[in-house]
Amino acid sequence: MDSDDDANLVARVLAGDRSAFGVLIDRHRAGALAFARRLVSRADAEDVVQDALIAAFLAMGNLRAPERFKSWLLGIVINLCRTRLRLRREGYFDDRNGGRAISGFRLEDAAPSAEFIHEARELHHMISEAVTALPNEMHETVRLHYVEGLKLSEIAVLIEVPLGTVKARIHRARARLRIALASEIGLATNREPKGGHSMIEVTVDDVVVRSPKNEEAKWLADGKDYKLGFTRVILLKERSGNRVLPIWVGAGEGDIIAMLLANISVVRPTPWDLTARLLEVGEMKIEKVAVIALRGITYIATMWINAKGKISEVDARPSDAVTLALRAGAPIFVTSEAFEEAGPYVLTVDQEFPELEGIHQKLITEGRAEPDAAEMEWRSVRSLPRAETPWVKTQA
Repeated sequence: MDSDDDANLVARVLAGDRSAFGVLIDRHRAGALAFARRLVSRADAEDVVQDALIAAFLAMGNLRAPERFKSWLLGIVINLCRTRLRLRREGYFDDRNGGRAISGFRLEDAAPSAEFIHEARELHHMISEAVTALPNEMHETVRLHYVEGLKLSEIAVLIEVPLGTVKARIHRARARLRIALASEIGLATNREPKGGHSMIEVTVDDVVVRSPKNEEAKWLADGKDYKLGFTRVILLKERSGNRVLPIWVGAGEGDIIAMLLANISVVRPTPWDLTARLLEVGEMKIEKVAVIALRGITYIATMWINAKGKISEVDARPSDAVTLALRAGAPIFVTSEAFEEAGPYVLTVDQEFPELEGIHQKLITEGRAEPDAAEMEWRSVRSLPRAETPWVKTQA
């Protein structure tokens, strides 16, 4: 039985096999205890986990996804920890504020007015509808953060996604709610929120790479013939402006984007080709993609997928989003917020590659990039001779 997965063990418990729950306890108690100790004291953590295991056993029939038993149990642990911390703050474990009498107090003095109750109910209904209208992933994240009061790091553990994904969902959900609620309460909808969130259409202007100054290097070379740097920079240019957003990507990702721009493909399908084909088979269409924000040194992108009339937002790396957009012929955007957050990294069309050198040296100084082993310069991959490789073909 020890080798059974959680879903099978839950099924055994529901079928009346109590020993199966003992296996679940042995498997997850230590992890739950370590998790609880991050939120409450060591002594309290023991009580919390004990209570959580009892609660899990009694409510096992409510578990809709048995394979996620661990996440479900940690959710119970989080709720019990937060309850214990709240009660401690409110003095339930401390009798110094045990209770005092008060005179001259009437119950109606504390009651809200009828107008206040009506307005509060309307506002609550308005917000609930706006939250319910969010895509499922955003709705779940907003509920856990703003209703249940969980920290973003706790949500990441609970729903088993990276912390960056949770932050991206909260960021996009707030933008959607801001627009929806602004129109509901009569604020002007033709004005952007502070910081700007308008979509600016861009084109992939070029892909550049660091190349040795004093010797010939070929693009798409392999093995010992490879002499280029191991990063690429894709240049996203405003379609109706002169700003250029440079985004550092990996060599493989950058080369695929450059190949699409040059109408070159590989003999066998790439992961991006496969993804695009799967979308076609599933009758799904990429409506648009966008770079929506800069968090630290990482850009966050989103794809809007139309699945038989239903539009869903999907988190993506900018390199993947741009590649699939080029593959599908979908428009590419950058939010005004992302342009503003990029700040000193944004170029203009008259600056070209020399400005990238300054950015590159700044990244080296900040420890975000490795210094070059030889003297290098920025060059467009289209200006480099292409190596003869059997896995590359020119499209008709």
